[in-house]
Amino acid sequence: MSATAAIPIASFGNNPEVAQAIREKLLPEYDVVHTTLTLSTSLSELPTLCAGTFSHAPSSNKGSNATASTPADLKVPKAIIFGGGVSPSDAEQVKEAVLAKNPAIKFVRLTREDMVAAGAEGPDPEVIGRLLKERLAEVLA
Repeated sequence: MSATAAIPIASFGNNPEVAQAIREKLLPEYDVVHTTLTLSTSLSELPTLCAGTFSHAPSSNKGSNATASTPADLKVPKAIIFGGGVSPSDAEQVKEAVLAKNPAIKFVRLTREDMVAAGAEGPDPEVIGRLLKERLAEVLA
């Protein structure tokens, strides 16, 4: 599968280094087009992006939409992934705001418990990438 055929997704996590490492682990199947690092930027950027409005470049400067060379290269995500450090209440707020703009968006949230169960002792991009690919395949099937 080529990078151009990757399924576009967005992410909300608290750690920019982990977000970048996970983005790389998700390729070539999934392209993280937009990354947010706080609840406030997630609430201001993700709903409009998921509605197909590209008024906000990723404030994190992470994701393929941040480096898109033309407007035609910008992509609307089909799913949003949440990092293990994102609280359930923050994830729910983002989910509600996004679904109000685009009810077709899917969501995947991994917890720290999911990581431990998969054998990770901390934020392990290999394990997170594998688990996210499995869960994304399920929700986007």
